[in-house]
Amino acid sequence: PRRQELCVSGLTQEHKITKIEDIRTQFITCAAIETYFAWLKYKETNTEADNELQTGNIPEGFKRQMYYTFADYRDIFFGTDITSHANILDVSKNAKNKLNEKNDKKKSDKDLLDDWWNKHGKEIWEGMLCALTHEIGTEKKSEIKTKYSYEELNKKTNGITSLEEFSSRPQFFRW
Repeated sequence: PRRQELCVSGLTQEHKITKIEDIRTQFITCAAIETYFAWLKYKETNTEADNELQTGNIPEGFKRQMYYTFADYRDIFFGTDITSHANILDVSKNAKNKLNEKNDKKKSDKDLLDDWWNKHGKEIWEGMLCALTHEIGTEKKSEIKTKYSYEELNKKTNGITSLEEFSSRPQFFRW
């Protein structure tokens, strides 16, 4: 199953998130590690995948996995993940607590989380692309990062669901 071993260690281990900046760092790191290992596993059963990536295209099957992975981390951040694992359930609560430390304007928890995600969701996606492309040449790496950028994948195009639209759907509707 896809979610059996999702990388969350940097989000759930004590003392990994001690300041607001650590939330961003740990989400990017965990999503990048997850993407890297998912790619290795994907290539085992999809032998032409690496060749396709080398041409500047993310295989559709793996791009789909990346969408699900991005959405999983979004769910964890917002506390909408339907897991029963206490450590994962605590991630959102801990993020809220950390963000509230500098909540001078007294925003609601929902607004704090929305603002943070709107600012850093893009960086999490970029971290995933970086992990996927770290072993390919500079030209193709740049091509992939442009073609599959957060901005490109969030453009409204003929019937294609954007990355944020997909990831904001309730988890049980994505399965």
